[in-house]
Parts: sequence; C-alpha cells; structure tokens
Amino acid sequence: MNKIDEFKKILRHSDTDKICILTNHYQIVGRIQRCLESEQENFLTVENASLCLISDVYDTQACTQYTSSHYNLLNINFDVIAAFSFI
Repeated sequence: MNKIDEFKKILRHSDTDKICILTNHYQIVGRIQRCLESEQENFLTVENASLCLISDVYDTQACTQYTSSHYNLLNINFDVIAAFSFI
C-alpha cells in the first residue's frame, strides 16, 4: 500500500477534513481538498493553508501570530511530511 492509500484509509476513519501537518521546517494547517483521486499521488492538496515556521511554533507557542503565508491551495509532497493530525 502506498502513502496516499494509507492516508485515505486514515482519513475515512476521521470525522474531519481539517489537518495539521508538520515538516522539518513548517507547521501547515488547512483542510484536505476532496479530490484526492488525482494522478499525482505523491502530493497532498490542502485548501486555505496557513504556514508558520516550526521555530516560531515552539519558541512562542503562538503560531497564529507568526503565520508567514496563506494559500488557497497548497500541494505538499508526502515525502516531506514528518507528522500529521486531523483536528
């Protein structure tokens, strides 16, 4: 089973489409776009994504004050995802 199939399996058991993703450098919060059937299975598309640096999250405990970017749609490569949680 590839990463997108495993992700879809977890998503089916979740009651929400809102997600928090951690990479080595960023915390990303947004909503999963429902068209997960795309041909690019190595990418996760997040709607209304907000990014902030991990150092800002852990240094100040207030990521909302340090949000660096907002995107209507953000494609994230599954290979850079260190962790995720549905919120």
